[in-house]
Amino acid sequence: MITGDFNVQISARVSELHDLYAMVETFGEAQELPNRTVFIINLALEELVTNTLVHGTFDDGIEPEINIGLSINNDRVIVVVRSNGGEFDPTQDSNVDTTSELENRPIGGLGLHLIKAQADDYSYEFVDGINLLTLEYNIS
Repeated sequence: MITGDFNVQISARVSELHDLYAMVETFGEAQELPNRTVFIINLALEELVTNTLVHGTFDDGIEPEINIGLSINNDRVIVVVRSNGGEFDPTQDSNVDTTSELENRPIGGLGLHLIKAQADDYSYEFVDGINLLTLEYNIS
């Protein structure tokens, strides 16, 4: 059983997502988190892992890695995602078109838009070659 803080390092591979979902769900059950919060966190992590894999820039010989931390602090779930896939700030405004007909919208950007829309707060830093994204979700 996972209690308190949760931290896991994964390779940026889609195959890692199934185990990650299960770990987040176990954490959510142990912390008695609402099912909706666990779902939103897993959705955000899926988008971030996939984006790192597809869009990350890696020097030769550098293995894509993502470190994910979850903790509870003052009725908030804090999700910290660290990745080494080259500098990318997902908090910048991506100007996603959410009003046009679906078939007329350009591809891309909606996943990051959803992550930001569902989070109660978020921040980004690029420190020593590592992307550091923090997402916060109210649970009270």
